[in-house]
Order: sequence, then C-alpha cells, then structure tokens
Amino acid sequence: MTNLAAHAERIARHYWGEPNAKLSQPGRTLRWGTNGSKELDLAKGAWYDFEADEGGGAVDIVKRYGKLGISGNIADVLERDFGIQKQAQKALEPKQYIQRIYSYYDADGAEAYQACRLYPKSFRLRRPDGKGGYIHSVKDIEPLPYNLPAIMQHADQPVFIVEGEKCADALIEAGLVATTNHGGSGKWLDTHSAHLAGRSVIVLPDNDQAGRTHADKVVASLWGKAERIKRVDLPGLQEKGDVADFLSDHTLDELMEIVRSAPVVTAQPEPSDEPAIEDADGNVIEPFETLDQDAVWSMPPVEFLIDQLLPEKAFTMMYGSPGSGKSFLAIDMALSVANGVPWQGYETKRGAVLYIAGEGVGGFAKRWKAWSKHKGMDKTPDMHVLPVAVNFMDEEEITRLLYTIDRLDKQFSMVVVDTVHRSMHGAEENSASEMARFIDACDTIQRHTGGTMLAVHHSGKNSAQGARGSNSLLGAVSTSLMVGKSDDIVTLRVEKQKDAEPIEGDLRFNMLVVPASISETSVVLERTDEQATRNRSALTFEQEIALAALRSALIDKSARSVHKDVWHAYHNAKAPDETGGKRRDARNALQKKRVIAIESNMCWIINGLEENV
Repeated sequence: MTNLAAHAERIARHYWGEPNAKLSQPGRTLRWGTNGSKELDLAKGAWYDFEADEGGGAVDIVKRYGKLGISGNIADVLERDFGIQKQAQKALEPKQYIQRIYSYYDADGAEAYQACRLYPKSFRLRRPDGKGGYIHSVKDIEPLPYNLPAIMQHADQPVFIVEGEKCADALIEAGLVATTNHGGSGKWLDTHSAHLAGRSVIVLPDNDQAGRTHADKVVASLWGKAERIKRVDLPGLQEKGDVADFLSDHTLDELMEIVRSAPVVTAQPEPSDEPAIEDADGNVIEPFETLDQDAVWSMPPVEFLIDQLLPEKAFTMMYGSPGSGKSFLAIDMALSVANGVPWQGYETKRGAVLYIAGEGVGGFAKRWKAWSKHKGMDKTPDMHVLPVAVNFMDEEEITRLLYTIDRLDKQFSMVVVDTVHRSMHGAEENSASEMARFIDACDTIQRHTGGTMLAVHHSGKNSAQGARGSNSLLGAVSTSLMVGKSDDIVTLRVEKQKDAEPIEGDLRFNMLVVPASISETSVVLERTDEQATRNRSALTFEQEIALAALRSALIDKSARSVHKDVWHAYHNAKAPDETGGKRRDARNALQKKRVIAIESNMCWIINGLEENV
C-alpha cells in the first residue's frame, strides 16, 4: 500500500462525509450515496464514481473535490488539511485505475458481470456479490454477448457485431443494435452466436490483421445460425481504425449506405490453418504490417503544426545555451498554436497545448501575460501549464502524466517539455542508456496524445557545439531547432528536418520589453529578417488578428465559410481592447486586399492568397 493509499479513507471521509454503512464492506470497500455511486477500495486506495464515470487514487479526490486555492499545489493541501508531510507523499497515484466500466447483462436484464477498462490499458472482469460490492472473479459464469437485452428486445432489427465495447457503444448511441464480446479479438464464442439464431447480422472488422482474423472467426461461428450475414470492411480507415473512428468523420447515413450495398456472405468461410498466438494475458498477438510499393509511394507528405518548422505528430527538439531565449521561443510557439494565430509569419494549426514548465511557473506567468497583451489575446482556453517538472525516468510519474492528460479531456496538438535536464531528475545526460529512457517516455506521450512533442534542451555555453549530452537525442528527433543569441538579437536555425526541406538561413528576432501587468514587464520576440519584413508589409497586426479570427471560426465550425456575424463575434473575442471601428477597418482591408471574400453575408479565405500572409 502506498503512503497516500493509507490515507485514502480519511481523505474520502473529509470530502464525502460518512459512507453508506449498508452498502459498505468493512475492511474491503466503502460506498457513498443512496445507491453506493462512489466506491473506495481500501486495499488499493483507489476510488470510482459510477455516475460520473471517473476515478483514481487518493490525490484525485483532492483534485476533484478539494479547494486547492490559487497555487493549486496538492502537496500543500495534503500537508495543511491532512497533516501528511511532503517528504512522505510518495507514489501519489495507484499504478492502475479504472477508466471505464462496461456491464454485461443476462437475458433477464440482470447484471451478470462487468468488464473494467484499467489504465494503463488492460481489462479486469468482476461480478456483483449481491451485497452492493463486487467479486473479482467470473469463474463458472457463462460469457455473454454485450447488450444482450436490447438484442432480444429488438428481434426485428439487424445486429452489428464489432470488436470492443467502445465501438458497440458508438453504434448504440447512434440508435443501432450492436454487440461484442469481452476480452478483445479472437474471443468470440459459439455460445454468443446462439443468441443470434435467425437474425440478420453485420460484422464490422477493425482495420488490422487481428481485426480481420476476428471477423472471419465471428462469421464462421454465425454460419448456419444467423439468417443473413454481411462482413463489411469500412473504407478509408487508418491502420487499426474502427467503426467509432469512421463515425467521427462520417454520418450514420453514410455508414448505412455502405452496409446496404455490401454483399451477403454466400459461402462458409474456410477455417484458418494458422493458430492464434497469445501473450501472457491471453491477448492475440498481431503480426507486423508491411507496406508495398504502392502504399509507400502514395503516403502523403509531412504536414506541419507550424509551417516549415514543427511537423505534426512528431518528436522535436529546440536547444540553446542558457539565456539564449529558447524558452521565449517555445512559449511564443505554444501560445500561437493554442490561439490558432500565425507564429512569426508562419501559419499554425490550432490545437490544445500542454506546457510542462519544469524551470518554474513564475517567469512563465509574466511571459504569458506580456505575450497576451502584445498580441491582444485575452483568453487562451486551450493552453494548459503543468507548473512542476515531471520525472520522465519514472514510469509511475509518466502514468500519472498520461492520466492527467486524459482527465483534461482534450486532443492535444502539442506538448512542450521545458527542459530535458529538469525532466531527467539527475540522470546522466551523457549516458546513452539513460537518455534512451527519456526518449522512450517522450515517444509514449507523443503516441498517447497524437500530437507533437517539443523538448527544450540546453547546449553548452556555445550552442554551435550542439545539444548537451548523448547524441541519441538528436538522432531520435525528426526536427532540431538551434537557438543562439548575440546582444539583443535571438536567432533560430533549423538544424535538422527529417521529412522536409529545412528553412535556409537564420530567423532573427528582436527582444522587445513590454508590460506584463501594472508593475511587471517581460520580453516578447519579433522577427527582424528580410522575409519577415516582406510578410509584415502584406498585413497590419490588426488585420492579422482579424484573419486569425476568421480562421478560428472556420476551424471550429468545420466549414469553408461562415456568416459574417460569426466572424465578427470571433474577432470581438480575439481583439476585445480594439474599438469597433478598428476591427471594422481591419476586416474591410482584408476584403480589399482580396485575402478574404464575402458574398450573401458568408465569409471565407480566398485559396492561394493566404500564403502571402
């Protein structure tokens, strides 16, 4: 039991009051609420709220229900309110926690068992004990198809079979009858098929070899039982994509049209001669997928989060000597992405940003305030700052970080780690093996978010000598940006651009001292090179903000055009300190310069001209 797990009951009682004695199991689990909606596992110090579909460890109770104050420092709250000394606050989170619960019901509608999705990704089955708690064993319980009562209730409707409860729920929410089996691919049983005798069935495989093999097994099991079977491979799915991914980009009508046009299975599938290979947990091991010439040659070119500088979905690095301005540049990039405004003349793709401010949040706050005042940005809801360094050498801290990202419930386009040194927590930077652990952690975070990782790193006293420590970091990143400084001029050079042509020459920036608040000043960067001058001559700052507002409106509405009133509302939000007349003049100028067009009160950006901005 971790130190904090030992205090979980006291922390829960502090925020939730006395537990429900009738539903609790002394020494094992405590339940809160009339129906026991909150459960605390005393042995693990882990809790779950069934109504809110969330849970975690003792520290999450404090996060969710405690009053953290201005600092938001949980360690301070634990020490102040519960007397838990900071030096004793170890292993703040359990190694695993429940993310999602899927209930399996029998033909009478009674809950037979639950499939609990845990983080890190794994599943655990448990069954009701009849006393309000659960027994973590389903021995001697017949495996059931998911959503069985609905299958029986809607006997006249076709049944969709998918791989995984998440996909089944996506179809159920769309109004269809859907089912699956617990345990993942390869675990469909003939007893599941028996419940579908005489039914019309549509099998929707995941787009990977395990998914296709699973679908073949399902079809073979249904043969001779179901009245009609269709096996439908959905078009346009990415590798490992599924029907939930399809519905995120397509309508239900599009899905049903594909299903209607798909042929009926007319021959019994041949049983596979290749036995399934499973790991220690019983999951089917998938073979690696290879690409042929056509697949390789048809791969799309790299897409950029910041045009020509930071690619999407990549591991990147920015390094420079202490005081060179690399953190200023990283903050500038992060805030530009979070607001969807051009970065120093380069287009950005708007997205949420997580900034791990390992060097301290005090200076970060001043820089953010100064940037916002200088750019005329009031609120940046898609910018999130982690005010402490995360130990990337500790698997448990990485688990906690991923949990934090999941709790924010946003699709992060960018994660900034500032700095590598603070994130390695005393590990030897020159050690190839220890740097490899840091790289593995970055790769884990990048894959989890699907965004771009930007690691801010130190060089020696002279940035021209390269990034400090093992060369394995430079080898691992797709993009490396070198920062230098001479007097008050900051320079940025693209040292490495793996999948595209790097920008030639240095980008040059002035360091401008601007007010952060009434009593504080900070620095912002402004391009001074020749190309920047040409770019700025195209549009004024006010016009750039107006264009950024229209771009944000188009992105948010997923549309090629929006009503002018929508654009005006976005513009007002991005430039609240400007007069209505200035905002109007900026919008009119964009139209006169043929950057945007307006017809029948609908506005759009003219293709081909935006590159001049």
